[in-house]
Amino acid sequence: MRKIIFLITDLDLGGSPLVVRRLACGLAASGTWQPTVVSLATPGVVGRWIRRDGVPVVGLHARGPRDGAVLRRWLGVLQAVQPDVVMSVLIHANVIAALGSGFGPQCRYFQSIHTLAEHPAWHWHAQSVIAGQCAAVIAPSRFILQRIAGYGGVPPGVVIPNGIDVECFAKAVPIAAPLRPWPADALVVGYVGRFDPVKRLPLLLQAAAALIHADEVGWRCLHVAMVGYGEQEAYLRNLAAQLGIAARVHFTGITSTPQHWYKAMDVLCMPSLSEGFGLNMVEAMAAGTPVLAFDTPAVRELVTHCRTGWLVDPARTSALTQGLIALLKDHSFRGKLGAMAAEEAAKRFSAVQMVEQYQKIFGQI
Repeated sequence: MRKIIFLITDLDLGGSPLVVRRLACGLAASGTWQPTVVSLATPGVVGRWIRRDGVPVVGLHARGPRDGAVLRRWLGVLQAVQPDVVMSVLIHANVIAALGSGFGPQCRYFQSIHTLAEHPAWHWHAQSVIAGQCAAVIAPSRFILQRIAGYGGVPPGVVIPNGIDVECFAKAVPIAAPLRPWPADALVVGYVGRFDPVKRLPLLLQAAAALIHADEVGWRCLHVAMVGYGEQEAYLRNLAAQLGIAARVHFTGITSTPQHWYKAMDVLCMPSLSEGFGLNMVEAMAAGTPVLAFDTPAVRELVTHCRTGWLVDPARTSALTQGLIALLKDHSFRGKLGAMAAEEAAKRFSAVQMVEQYQKIFGQI
């Protein structure tokens, strides 16, 4: 049985950790791979889920990006596991893997990037330098590989879309009515994921507030569901209060079963401009929930405007408000978008397909 280590920057709730979870569990289920997941930080909430799935998880407990001792601890894990393949995910993990590649056991290295965030720019400069020190850079979007090339790196690149358990989201039932913090007749626009500044979540609250204050009677049923956790939660709660919509914004906390929340939403809103993929958008699509997002190249690879979702001009933040009107005013239209989105997700974004594609690449060792 071949051994593989997934080295990732952290295992807090987020798209990349969830993808690693599906990959590790999928490879373990294949019977030909023995995965270990290593976090530069603590094991985190997703790490606890991965352990529950039966896959070993190791935390290197880095005290920050300048904690040089983490490299020594990483080399210790390499010597103990003796992997055939190392798959590093996100820039900090990619750098540590590249630095340690000449000191650990002989194996094949792969790198992965899942974001298009422009800042900090040193991330891209560093990635362009180390990209040639691996067998391939695997990305869920071709635009990520283009961004690396734009900084001078010309790595062997492979595009593999991230996958989910499509059937789980398609067949899920809505979160039970007594557990929903909003009224039974509510129109719900929601977000699922980490509350991080790069997600630009204040725009969602501002768009909802604009509708509510423009027509309090017409939008009396509008509510916002914030499913997840993160560093911006206190700020977002305060902003909701400042905007006068605190009673309409519901923070549900972390969940290991987001499929039930998607099913209880009328629209998923993703205000970010930095998504290299956008796992929550694919999850919402699989659940039959229409997606509202800004029209960026990477998002366009997932969502087709007016067919599987609604895309708005990224140069106009006010366009988000117009997008909410377009989707929330027409129940029939939302239903058509959701049905087509679910069909598209089933065709393109299954975890089985993703694991099979990774197995083909890793199997070439």
